[in-house]
Amino acid sequence: MGLLHRIDKFLELDGSNNMQNKDIVPIPINRRKWGYTGYISYWAIMNLCPVTWSVGASLLTVGLNGAHAMGTVVVGNFIVCLATIIAAVYGSNYHIGFSVFQRVVFGIRGAYYGVLVRSILSVVWFASQSYLGGLCVNLVLSSWSKSYMNMKNHFPDSVKMTSQELIGYVIYLIITVPSLMVPPEYYDYILATSSAATFFCGLGITIWAVKENGGSGTLMNTPITLSSSDFGWMWMYGINSWYSSLVAGIANQSDFSRFNKKPIHFYLGTLIGNTLSGFIVPLFGIICASALEEKYGVELWKPNDIGMFWLQNDYSPSRRAGAFFSGVALVYSQLAICGIGNAISGGMDLSTIFPRYINIRRGAMIILILVWPTQPWLFYNSSSVFISVMSSFSVFVTPMVAVYICEYFLVRRCIIKLSDCYINSSKSIYWYHQGINWKGIVISILGSAPGLPGLINAANPKIKISRGIENFYYGSFIFQFVTTFAMYAIVSFIWK
Repeated sequence: MGLLHRIDKFLELDGSNNMQNKDIVPIPINRRKWGYTGYISYWAIMNLCPVTWSVGASLLTVGLNGAHAMGTVVVGNFIVCLATIIAAVYGSNYHIGFSVFQRVVFGIRGAYYGVLVRSILSVVWFASQSYLGGLCVNLVLSSWSKSYMNMKNHFPDSVKMTSQELIGYVIYLIITVPSLMVPPEYYDYILATSSAATFFCGLGITIWAVKENGGSGTLMNTPITLSSSDFGWMWMYGINSWYSSLVAGIANQSDFSRFNKKPIHFYLGTLIGNTLSGFIVPLFGIICASALEEKYGVELWKPNDIGMFWLQNDYSPSRRAGAFFSGVALVYSQLAICGIGNAISGGMDLSTIFPRYINIRRGAMIILILVWPTQPWLFYNSSSVFISVMSSFSVFVTPMVAVYICEYFLVRRCIIKLSDCYINSSKSIYWYHQGINWKGIVISILGSAPGLPGLINAANPKIKISRGIENFYYGSFIFQFVTTFAMYAIVSFIWK
């Protein structure tokens, strides 16, 4: 018992107990360091990363041309901005994070439901983004060595990953570790510099593609062959895909809105950062995909693929230099987005589950360790699978966001009793029934259910569903939110 006691004391965090530590209590003034630059850069890097670039270009595969794909992005950005600001007001006002607010919504003990769902999402996103970061590492290494670029694959075809991809993935995970040691209140500097580097990288690639082809290509204005009904629903699907690619940042945005110097910094910074970068980056991706398909007849959805295309076709010093600097910028962007958007966010969630032993830094390292079982390389087999994976997140997260917004604005009228968020007994007003708010959990699950058949069909088209269910899935970001919000409001009125 003496040894166990010493281990327990060694692992226990200073000033912590079973309900709180310094990372999940309301953020003190000396840690509120994010201004306009922090929030503009946060959303800039969320949009500037290769995943978002790919989502914009991938919309061309569902029957939309470039102009209409950009239209869905503009509408999607408006919805993302609106949802983000509304969902994070409590963090901006009370300086508490997503995981603590789960105690208000689902109860002191029921909070584990919301936190675990979001933690799983963090692991999936971190694994996915890290795999893409490994591909960017390979671009840098391939610009150094032609033999590395042409490395023989020693894995069988059944393994959806090459030897080169494995090496890049491992190297990327290793260089990620130092970035996870940076406290979130100081991460705005990393976000600002990585956003600038990635923007100029994307601009350079786009200029090259247009110059190489002599124009933006025909995909920008290809005639629409869909029926008017199908065209409308593809617009809905495009908006849903864009929204879903950013929904992780919507759900837990209070984790970062709580670091604001002033609330206006968060509101205006989010609006500017998401609107500008959210328009420019998918435009880069769509123009490049259109120009290169017309010039070379190839489909290149990600900027790192374009860099590898340079090297494979012309291993000249100029192409190698371009690939190297592009690869470095893309690796930097992945480090920033993986750190702040996934690992650190997941660390915040885990610190609420075990606050006595886990803080943000330890939680981020746990997220890093959990990436291997996720097998993220399976997400990138094709653009259609990629969109399906992105769209799946909104099916589960959107109903939860609807419950959060209804609880805070309609039920609680924007009033939170902070002290009761840290009481693990019936003395807390957030105790509900044995510490669990069952109506919140049940309605979140019921709100997700109608979108599941569409998700299953999108992942496996052999499984047939009715047209109505399919259309519901295309517009799930609206339909699920409205139905879940209405159900929770009605139930809360009946059972106060």
